[in-house]
Amino acid sequence: MPQKIETFESILETFRYKHDLRSVFDDFLTMTICAFSFNPATSKSYDEELYLETIRKYKKEEALQFPQMLATLVTEMENRLSDSVGNDVLGDYYGSYLYRKGASQYFTPWPVCMMMAEIACGEAKKPDQDRPLRILDPCCGSGRMLLAAGKVNGPGHEYYGIDVDSTCVKMTAINLFLNGRFNSEVMCADALSFDDFRFSYRISFFPLGIFRIDEKEKSPLWHMHRTSLKRPAPENNLVLPSEERNPSTGSQESTQLTFF
Repeated sequence: MPQKIETFESILETFRYKHDLRSVFDDFLTMTICAFSFNPATSKSYDEELYLETIRKYKKEEALQFPQMLATLVTEMENRLSDSVGNDVLGDYYGSYLYRKGASQYFTPWPVCMMMAEIACGEAKKPDQDRPLRILDPCCGSGRMLLAAGKVNGPGHEYYGIDVDSTCVKMTAINLFLNGRFNSEVMCADALSFDDFRFSYRISFFPLGIFRIDEKEKSPLWHMHRTSLKRPAPENNLVLPSEERNPSTGSQESTQLTFF
């Protein structure tokens, strides 16, 4: 008799009858980010207390399911790298079962994301580009549009997302990290309010991990977005030039944000 192959969805569904699946899903995202926030000085997570607080609500046999969920998630994402529907496993599950009804949450299909990325990034990227592009999705959902931009642009560019839903922010941070889109950041905020900031996650290669930012003054994305909203966008131009003050030198340096 063939052995049943467990998937990310099938493992998560085992919690259905004892817990609220939305809470379990969000807890999984929280603990995954904690696990990817490694502090070499302590050999623990920078957010060790948050990890322990989150997992404490589950029984031992339930807690053991979370590492298994992460392993299946990584495997499924890797297997779908060249898939015609993309490898946004988290967004697919959330959009099918957990999206907030009446909250206008709808994740753009992958082929449409790829088409929009080709249009937006194709115009922004020039052959003589001497610095990385900075791509912003101000309503990022699970980060699918940013992943598509990464497919179009390749490595070496920066990807930024903003969403008012904390669960979506966590999904985007994990998706960017597991797809190798480093030097990026995802912020939980109302993108229409230049001063709003709840928290953000910085995705980094060196040091490797996802690191939470709780103070807006320490968030590069908050500074860039705040500055860009204060200046009008050029007509018929998807690239918004703005200025950003370099905190280390106090000088003004030019930056570009490509908007979706």
